[in-house]
Amino acid sequence: MLRVKNGDCWELVPIKARIRLDFRGDGTKQSRFFGKAKPEMAAEELRQRQIATLKNLPWQGVTLEDLNADYEVYTVNAPEHGEKVAFAPVELTVTADSLEDLIGFVLREEFRKIKILEPSELTLSQMDMERTIFKLGQEYRNGLNQEGYLH
Repeated sequence: MLRVKNGDCWELVPIKARIRLDFRGDGTKQSRFFGKAKPEMAAEELRQRQIATLKNLPWQGVTLEDLNADYEVYTVNAPEHGEKVAFAPVELTVTADSLEDLIGFVLREEFRKIKILEPSELTLSQMDMERTIFKLGQEYRNGLNQEGYLH
């Protein structure tokens, strides 16, 4: 919980945030009979798998309040291959006990943006800032370890 000043006193409140993740489908997976799958279909399939995972995974310190997948799949031209790449957006509304609990979301490859809904104003103590930076470094190193960059 974060400390927020309310008049002359301090209150402990959770953080409510809206997070947007865009799942990428590039159509490199082969379809059953002919050629490549369409990028739009690949993105939509990935979004559906990730939604099931997001709904069923328990997160320590984070509560999933709402999950909105009503956004249309959009495509862009990938500069590295010259092919179309599709993205399927999902918007999560979560309540987190602390700022460091949100770091796992923002370090994902699919992360696009975050909006803090509540509290409208917050003050971080030195300890809050140290814990957040420590968690950021820890998650970053874990990501590098999983990708094989560190031994």
